[in-house]
Amino acid sequence: MSMTLAPMPRENIASRIGRTIRQELMTGRLRPGEPITLRSLAESLGVSQTPVREALLQLVSEKVLTLTPGKSITVPVLDAARLTELRDIRVSLESLATLRAAPRVDAALRKRLAAIHALLMAARRQGDREGLLRHNLDFHFALYGAAGMPHLLGMIETLWVQTAPYLAFLYRPPFPRPAGEHPHAAILRALGAGDAAAAAGEIRRDIESHGELLMRALHEQGIIA
Repeated sequence: MSMTLAPMPRENIASRIGRTIRQELMTGRLRPGEPITLRSLAESLGVSQTPVREALLQLVSEKVLTLTPGKSITVPVLDAARLTELRDIRVSLESLATLRAAPRVDAALRKRLAAIHALLMAARRQGDREGLLRHNLDFHFALYGAAGMPHLLGMIETLWVQTAPYLAFLYRPPFPRPAGEHPHAAILRALGAGDAAAAAGEIRRDIESHGELLMRALHEQGIIA
């Protein structure tokens, strides 16, 4: 495990560590069932074990991480039913975020989203899984952030934290992709036309189509029954 943490005041260390771990989960760098040890994480971040322990226990209380009977902390393992449930909730919440965000997306944000999508597609062509997942995260949360609904954004983030670790099993070169145009391109076109409903529909297609690819990959690899 290798992470980096910028210098910060002592009172913010635990919360920043928690944020760093969340980012690692949302970009698929931590896998389901992977143990997170206090010592190795503290050494990786260059901090003492005390704030790391505080951050890990907070994430356990939020059900972001799991504390096993043996007192080890791991990335949660989900079954097919739970993954499907979380995907369906994502569809509802992220469609809502897009409906609320679309009227507030200006030319500057559309340009930023287009640039992020270009980086994502370049990462896909290069077989760069980490880059692809990072740019995908940036695209979605830049869009949802425009809704101006921080509580909704927090709920969406929690869903991503739980499901994104499984993307490591999907994105193995050659990276799979749904048939037809990438949903992000259609989202950008809908935003440019001021069509919030169409943008929300493409968010639904994005989540559902990639969700189907993920479930198929997990079954094929024997990750889920």
